[in-house]
Amino acid sequence: MTSSWLLLGAGPVRTSLTWAGLVVLVACVLAVAGQVRSGGRISRAEAYGLAVASVQEPGDGGALPVPATVHGTRWVWIRVTAVAVAVVTTAVLAVCLGFAQPERSETAAAIAGSDYVIEELPIVSVAHVDAAGSSSRSSTMADYTVNLPSAQGGKATPATFRAYNGKGVREAGETYEVAYAPEQPALGAVGDTSVDAVEGQLAGHTLSSRSIPFVTVAWAIAIVLAVAVGTSVASRPRGERRVGGDWVALRSVVTGQAEHVEEADGGVGTPTKSGKSSSRYACLTLRTDAGEDVPLAISAKLQDATPVLTGAEGWLLWNPQGDGKAKVAADFVADDGWQLPGRVPGAVAARIAAGPRGPVQVDAERRTQLLELGGFWPRTVPMGLVVGMLVAAAAVGALLVPVNGGWRIWTALAVVLAPLLGQLLAKEARAPTTAMEH
Repeated sequence: MTSSWLLLGAGPVRTSLTWAGLVVLVACVLAVAGQVRSGGRISRAEAYGLAVASVQEPGDGGALPVPATVHGTRWVWIRVTAVAVAVVTTAVLAVCLGFAQPERSETAAAIAGSDYVIEELPIVSVAHVDAAGSSSRSSTMADYTVNLPSAQGGKATPATFRAYNGKGVREAGETYEVAYAPEQPALGAVGDTSVDAVEGQLAGHTLSSRSIPFVTVAWAIAIVLAVAVGTSVASRPRGERRVGGDWVALRSVVTGQAEHVEEADGGVGTPTKSGKSSSRYACLTLRTDAGEDVPLAISAKLQDATPVLTGAEGWLLWNPQGDGKAKVAADFVADDGWQLPGRVPGAVAARIAAGPRGPVQVDAERRTQLLELGGFWPRTVPMGLVVGMLVAAAAVGALLVPVNGGWRIWTALAVVLAPLLGQLLAKEARAPTTAMEH
């Protein structure tokens, strides 16, 4: 939708793509609403419990061998990153919809439908100047009159158009790029400071040619930042890997959560050494058979995930490669048959890998399932947020109608504010119940 709105001119292609995008958007919101209503809304902790239950396999309670392969984590990264990209794209789309002028002027539409030319013509007179500031270099909007040459060599036809100038106002005798129909000078003219800007008016672009590059670059930067955020939350996507004999395999049990502090030199600090720490983050704690607590960073809300995962026994695995500074991709393979991806701090991983350990014995017949703690997220969405998203979708539909006006900015605000307000009201509605339960 955003690409079509930015880059395409008025016509059936843009109309089809934008409205098709709106249909898909509404369908996605309704799909989430359907899951919430059919299965009932659940808390994040309950969703984590369902995720674990969905991949657990019955066993005899004994320790199982190390699997020969561990699953990839591309889908987790895709889901988290897609949400981040969708949020920033929605903000960009709202801005573009609010400040756009999708209704092409009658003069531009008439000229575009005829045999027109674009020529540099001298200005005859200037009127109705609206300046953005008091400086002579302030941007302006003004009515410019030019004489359109006759195709038969007769008398020139005067035509007036309103145009933007980023540096003051152009005076009589200066020139503008003007589009007109030589055979039909009565259609009038449209003009701007460049040929590209004039062609944009004729094509019916929703934003001016000077705005499109800025918005496109801002959108691209926002997407890059969103991908970076998604990668930091879910870690880089990794494919399926084979467990080698040189891997680290620690028999472990999940005991809880703790705050991990890394020093600026890559070492491990304590919460009291805040002056030397470079990063501080919460981790799942796994206690090994040797009695050591190993932190494992996972893509989940730890305060909700820890009660569900505590007590699980299995193998903590990782490939001991790297310089000991970056977090190392690791996986906890539980005896219940599930695999939880995460990351072990580089300094901790390097220290353990440097210690004495024997070769890892793997079982090529053992199969596990990837535990996606966020897999049941649609059922955790409050109905207030769903209603806010539907209101936002309705506002987007109103903005897709090709009608210009100041109302567009206020409607665009609804696209951003309606979901936020819905989320806020949902939290307030749950607060009294929570207080009574306590």
